[in-house]
Amino acid sequence: MVRPVLGVDSADSYHALVEQVIAGGGLAGVTRLLADMLGLPAAIANEEFEPMYAFAPRGKHLPAEDATLPVGLRDRIAFDLDRTPRASTDPPTLLLAAGDRHFAVAPVVLPTGILAYVWVADPSGQLSPRTRRVVSHAAAASTLELVRQRAIVEGESRVRSSFLEDLLTSPITSINSTRRRARFLGYDLTSQQVIVALDLDNFSTYIDEHGIDENGIQRLKERFRRSFDASMPAIWSQTLVWEHSDALVILAPVAPETDPQALTRRVEALRSAVEARLKGPSISAGVGRSYDDLRSLKDSYLEAEHALRIGAVVSGPSTTSAFDDLGAYRLLYHLREHSELDVFYEETAGALERYDESHGTDLLLTLQTFLSLHGNLTQTARRLHLHRNGLLYRLARIEAIAGCDLDDPSQRLAFQLAILARPLLSRKPLLHPLNRLSSNGSQPHE
Repeated sequence: MVRPVLGVDSADSYHALVEQVIAGGGLAGVTRLLADMLGLPAAIANEEFEPMYAFAPRGKHLPAEDATLPVGLRDRIAFDLDRTPRASTDPPTLLLAAGDRHFAVAPVVLPTGILAYVWVADPSGQLSPRTRRVVSHAAAASTLELVRQRAIVEGESRVRSSFLEDLLTSPITSINSTRRRARFLGYDLTSQQVIVALDLDNFSTYIDEHGIDENGIQRLKERFRRSFDASMPAIWSQTLVWEHSDALVILAPVAPETDPQALTRRVEALRSAVEARLKGPSISAGVGRSYDDLRSLKDSYLEAEHALRIGAVVSGPSTTSAFDDLGAYRLLYHLREHSELDVFYEETAGALERYDESHGTDLLLTLQTFLSLHGNLTQTARRLHLHRNGLLYRLARIEAIAGCDLDDPSQRLAFQLAILARPLLSRKPLLHPLNRLSSNGSQPHE
């Protein structure tokens, strides 16, 4: 059995742990000293309980299985910070048991909430009041270290964010000067670049439904950024990020030979990873075109914003949309607030929509499928699970109700445009996969 460090009582432990922070030992130094003070395995983990540092006494690294809290134990960890006004400097400590192992767990608390957890484990089940106090002191010292780290990161982040905002919103007077500024920030602007926008879906509705106050909104936005920072290294080696309102605007390098669909799939992998980590509102992504010319990055930014907005309307939340794959939606989106588009839809497809609503039929869906398959009767009947004669009857009913001739190419085109415009006019999109953009931005095929 490893004996605790002698000569350091609980009153002195806080000073010793803080001195470790001041000396530059960081979270690793705090955790190592905690293990030595108590003669017990100690660990610090992020808010998702993923270990950052874990040591046995005498500076030995803990194996992964000993550095992780048991899953069932994590579900029992809850702190009422509203009743602990000094939680940052005097964190509460929970004593919990999992099998024959006993744990003392304390939160690392910042004004925005819990950012990490500190714990020690004792197989003897004899955690003393001193252990509880020392673990609390270690959590308080860790708070100081994380505040210091956050100040550094936020300072760098503000500089990088400000640079990207200037790049996308202000005139570029010198390409060489702009690239030099980017190099100072550790970013290479000599290659092809793309802008990606990540946004929290229906953010205002989400915070209203969940009763989130201003502090909660700030915490959610910080979690959004941390989720992005944790997910990005597996997708891109370097990026610049501009925190713009509720969105993250990302500048990323793209190899010249990159296939646009492969780029969209890469962004979708990032979007889904961030959404999974956030465990809050869903997230959507918009992808602009990639450019060599720095002055064209403003266009990539606008394209990403348009793709984000159009994708949200057409495909719904939790999707990735690329500007290059939006097709006619790029034109129709700008007409959505013009009454002429509503009039066009009403004159073209309005009668079919009203007939479906009053009779419980799917004539508009039948027409959409028929047009998407280029008028191929065999494929349309197979897709809709109809006999050919049944499909012919439906098409005849469509022509009679809409007063149209589906053999006329111009009238077919009019119906295709009307069906595309439908979700942009705040009407429900047709409940069919052909109406939704797939994750790679193209229309899916069965």
